[in-house]
Amino acid sequence: MIIKILIVDDHQLFIDGIKSILSKSIDIETIGEANNGLEVLKLLEGGLQPDVILTDIRMPIMDGTTLTKTLSKEYPKLKVLALSMFDQTVDVIEMLEAGANGYVTKNVDKSELDLAIHTVVKGDYFFSANLPKDIQDWFHNESIPPDNQLLTKREIEILQLIVKGRTSLQMAKHLSLSKYTIDTHRKNIHKKLGIKSNTGLVNYALKNL
Repeated sequence: MIIKILIVDDHQLFIDGIKSILSKSIDIETIGEANNGLEVLKLLEGGLQPDVILTDIRMPIMDGTTLTKTLSKEYPKLKVLALSMFDQTVDVIEMLEAGANGYVTKNVDKSELDLAIHTVVKGDYFFSANLPKDIQDWFHNESIPPDNQLLTKREIEILQLIVKGRTSLQMAKHLSLSKYTIDTHRKNIHKKLGIKSNTGLVNYALKNL
């Protein structure tokens, strides 16, 4: 079986580099490339059928997170690998929450990239070596919400700390996470519950947790 790949990045030199790496694999073929998420959707609408999409996160017009959310809804069988640098921890977590199947760093070598692609095709997650602490925490502590439960385990934990009046900095210290990760979770909690104020979150928690 030949695994078909679509590469998405706003830097052509990087796309060319990944294509060169993949050209040495006997069962992996690059069948398309795009410079942003919108171009990906147009290619898919035009009939392109990749098995895995390797996508950058920060791109103009449509970024990787928005693209991944759309793919999760409209093309749920597609596998998505995020391409990132280590200083994009919050972005990577947002990608995973959007439905990505893992991530590789932009200095990935052939053996790791091959392994990543084969791993996600099998239905498993893949993360580059030397995983940042916040992403390790996400992977080990987040879970698929049970039926009728909007929030993940971590989001419920943060909501409980909000009830106790903890600030984002206090939560970050307590949970050994970065403030940026805490703020991302808080934003997701507000969005999922449709509640704008912290007072509203407290009232929700007292009634439902």
